[in-house]
Amino acid sequence: MRVLLLLLFIAPLFSKDVTGLQRYEEFIKDTISSTSNQTSKRILKNALEFVKSQKIIRGSCWDYINAIYKKSGVKKRVYIFKSKKRGPYAPKELFRPGDWVYHINHSYHNIEHSGLFIGWIDKRRYKALMLSYAGENRKVPARFRVYNIDSSYTIIRAKGAIVREDYIPLKDYAIKNKISIFEAMKLVKSNRVEYITKEVNGKEKIFIKDSLVKDN
Repeated sequence: MRVLLLLLFIAPLFSKDVTGLQRYEEFIKDTISSTSNQTSKRILKNALEFVKSQKIIRGSCWDYINAIYKKSGVKKRVYIFKSKKRGPYAPKELFRPGDWVYHINHSYHNIEHSGLFIGWIDKRRYKALMLSYAGENRKVPARFRVYNIDSSYTIIRAKGAIVREDYIPLKDYAIKNKISIFEAMKLVKSNRVEYITKEVNGKEKIFIKDSLVKDN
């Protein structure tokens, strides 16, 4: 009976929690505190400030996250993962707080959506706290909300948020591991290695993390 009464008391509070701050602010602050990279920390702090001030950005979800990145002094972004809307999709291990993620929005007609990754609520089930902005010229503030991001096809990270520059060119990775370039590409396409893309002399090149190949 007491539990029921408590739920009846709490439910109206959360129903008015349009931005998700009442429910998730402590989680966000803990994430900021535990984030050692200063670029990521600035991104998360500005995301929290944008929501607290109920900042409205004219445009889409892309424009909103772009404004946060600009405010945080991000001058260059790196693709940590890049695929197509139909997949393949990013593995859990690639996500970091402050990442800009493109995913299929299962809670809204399975359309493409982008948001800011804050942290895992239930990593096993791909449930993540995201900063989401409706956009579409609606004057509604952004909100912190839990999404299923198992269908994430792009992860972008601020260059300054890449802590270890231990990515080597695909060709060098193939030579070091005594495999063909074709085999290295197969590892990339099957997401068995962590990789990023960088622009080199006007062309996008693949760089693979200099580490062991992940198990299937």
